[in-house]
Amino acid sequence: MYKQQPLTFFFLFIFATCAAISAQAEPQPESLPQVQTQAQSKTQDQTQAQQAPPGQPLLQKQLEQLYFEDAAHMGTDPIYAIGPLLELYKKNQYRLLWQEKQKIDELHQAVLASAEDGLTPADYHLQFIDSCLKSPEERLSTQELVTRDILLSDAFLLLGEHNRHGKVNIHDAPDKKGLLGTEMPQVDVTFYLSALSENKVLPALSGLTPQTEAYTNLKRGLAHYLAIADKGDWPPIPDGGKGLKLGMSSSRIPLIRERLFLTGELTQGELKNNRYDKDLAAAVQIFQERNGLEPDGVAGKSTIAAMNVPIETRIQQIRANMERIRWILHGMPPSALIVDIAGFRLNYFHNNTLAWTTRVMVGRPLNQTPVFRSAINYLVLNPTWTVPPDMLKKEVIPRIITNRSYLQNENLKVYTFQGEEVNARGIDWASYKDKGFPYVLQQEPGPDNSLGRIKFMFPNPYHVYLHDTPSKSLFSRNTRALSHGCIRVQSPLDLGRMIVDHDANSKMSVKQYDAILAAGKTTGFALKTPLPVFLVYTTARAEEDIVFFNPDVYDRDEAVIKALNRPPRALEQATIPAETLKTEKEQPDNHEENSL
Repeated sequence: MYKQQPLTFFFLFIFATCAAISAQAEPQPESLPQVQTQAQSKTQDQTQAQQAPPGQPLLQKQLEQLYFEDAAHMGTDPIYAIGPLLELYKKNQYRLLWQEKQKIDELHQAVLASAEDGLTPADYHLQFIDSCLKSPEERLSTQELVTRDILLSDAFLLLGEHNRHGKVNIHDAPDKKGLLGTEMPQVDVTFYLSALSENKVLPALSGLTPQTEAYTNLKRGLAHYLAIADKGDWPPIPDGGKGLKLGMSSSRIPLIRERLFLTGELTQGELKNNRYDKDLAAAVQIFQERNGLEPDGVAGKSTIAAMNVPIETRIQQIRANMERIRWILHGMPPSALIVDIAGFRLNYFHNNTLAWTTRVMVGRPLNQTPVFRSAINYLVLNPTWTVPPDMLKKEVIPRIITNRSYLQNENLKVYTFQGEEVNARGIDWASYKDKGFPYVLQQEPGPDNSLGRIKFMFPNPYHVYLHDTPSKSLFSRNTRALSHGCIRVQSPLDLGRMIVDHDANSKMSVKQYDAILAAGKTTGFALKTPLPVFLVYTTARAEEDIVFFNPDVYDRDEAVIKALNRPPRALEQATIPAETLKTEKEQPDNHEENSL
């Protein structure tokens, strides 16, 4: 923490007071030496004043005053990074940092360029920086030099941290807290001081943005959409009731052609042509694929609605997803699983290369899959599945009451909490509709088990994990928010083989893995090297400058966009209370996920 205890300053004051009283109590020298001592002291003070860098005492005093203000300001400009500023200048012995015009010019360029990253240049004292470039330094008073230095450094630190970790505060977007781990990242003031010392302000700030293809492609996409917006919004397409398809004619078709031409799905043909030809059908299909719609080539209601989403809305959506990337893609490990919740996909990266990808199902809007990071530390082959208490009460018991064959059909058995099997026929199921059930309902392993033949476990407080499913047909759906919160993987056995094969120094081989699966016995084994896993929520991604949009199934974009568009919060250095993480061994089975 940057703040020192106020008691420190109190004790310094007491110490100084006692020293002064002690000095007064000492015997005074004769008059001539006393005069000489005063003269020497005066000369020494003048020498020290001449040797002190310009503004040094005032700069220190100003920063200390700002530090204890509830809402620090320099004039009308708020100060956002007072804690890091105090440490920065302390390391520089409270000397001014912005006396070279080149540094100010580079900061000005970086602040203007922040718009290309979906940030707001005005957040970084842009108006003040503009005025600095118009005011010759030799005409500035010491106070003005100090004010200028603090505000320029504040803009430098704030933009750097926003480039590196994102602008949105964890209090405004809970997803960010889940991804950052248990502590807020600390500001590395040594990095910023080195950049200033080496006159590398612009390269330093540019280098703090994520240097990944995912980010740079979205940045290109944002530039493309901003260029379209400069010419105005695309034309609205009226809802004509029925869908348009190959061979049909309509006055709406030229508007559809113009709309698809702007975003690049349609590259040829006469825009005023009102006939739905093969070129247009192919362009509509591409648009549907890029917007998370069923790619049937028919311009129906959902497709027309997606075409009519205003370009400003799409721009804000791109900005929100660039921000989300800033939360996680710094220090990304070379091997990791990334589950894209809104995109319904899992990507497996091995040694910095996309090694494999597959479809997934995620939680329904009422059972949302959370955003967080963890690491897969063990796998369970041929797992059993225990019905969670909430699901047991709301869904399973009512089904048993109306269908006595339900337990047998679903291969469910009743056990005591000590593991002893109970005769289900002797249970008065109706009596437990509104009270706690004193037993455990467990599904035996097998191909029809709700968890399929494998599950992938990683510590988290949400009891969420990856697993197989017998409901394979559901993967053909375009929107796959269908589970109770866990992630169902389309080809989990292949994923398990790759993880085992890549787990260096593991005692488990792929051959053993396949043999255990074939035997059908429930078996768990730990990974020698836990595999990082990121559960992220992405509603826009890009390839080159082509942007793909996913439906915002959990309505999470709005909070991120609002936080991006409001004035920034002060940089926080507080520690977030650690979540209580439990491994599967510590979790009771009755928290496992349902796939019925």
